Amino acid sequence: MEEEKKMTALNPAVGAAGKRSFIDKNVNDILPEGSTEFNIFREIRSKVSAREAAEYYGLKVGRNGMACCPFHQDRHPSLKLDERFHCFGCGADGDVIDYVSRLTGLTLYESALKLCHDFGIMVPQTSSGSSRKARSGVRRCPAGKRQEKTRIQEKFRRWRDWAIDVLKEYTGNMELWKEQYAPTDPYAEWNPLFVEALQNFDRVSYYLDVLCLEREEDQIAFFIDMREEVRRIDKRNKEPGEQYGNRRTA
Repeated sequence: MEEEKKMTALNPAVGAAGKRSFIDKNVNDILPEGSTEFNIFREIRSKVSAREAAEYYGLKVGRNGMACCPFHQDRHPSLKLDERFHCFGCGADGDVIDYVSRLTGLTLYESALKLCHDFGIMVPQTSSGSSRKARSGVRRCPAGKRQEKTRIQEKFRRWRDWAIDVLKEYTGNMELWKEQYAPTDPYAEWNPLFVEALQNFDRVSYYLDVLCLEREEDQIAFFIDMREEVRRIDKRNKEPGEQYGNRRTA
């Protein structure tokens, strides 16, 4: 109940929903400004389904979308594929990027790049913010501390891999909430998880882009500025299911 109250307070449409128009007229009221950033994960999911990728990488899928799961010894088809995939045998579940990551052992970001290459998806070069550039120049280690710099870089890269997984899990859950809790009644109050997804999805997707596409100097600046925010998102991912809705693990 406390989570419901907290998220309801974020929604300016709640309480007046009976007098408001439907979703397509209301969404812009609560979306953050500047929510047009390119997101590599979202771009791939919009263009390639889990089934398309599975077939491309050699899995034989039946007309009913069922296949023998490649993630365990499967004699009878137990893997269901469409936009996402789910195995009723071993429980493997996720989107197209998760599938490739499981199949190849690559990280999520490496899997995303592989899909871009294999399916001809263009990834634009992002421009770095001038303020981050200025900050990153100040933080460069002196030449006499190469070993220390290497150690710091390795530590940062481990954090970056962890942060990408945290952010991707949260964006995956928010995508699920937007689908599962989308209002069907124009007079009903919006589900707080649906509201949370609308408010946070593009912002967190931008965080992913910084950690996946920007220069490492800019990513380090992001780490310095935003690491507490990533910790909060990780804590959000770990909240109990009864407070978190139908939580999906990435």
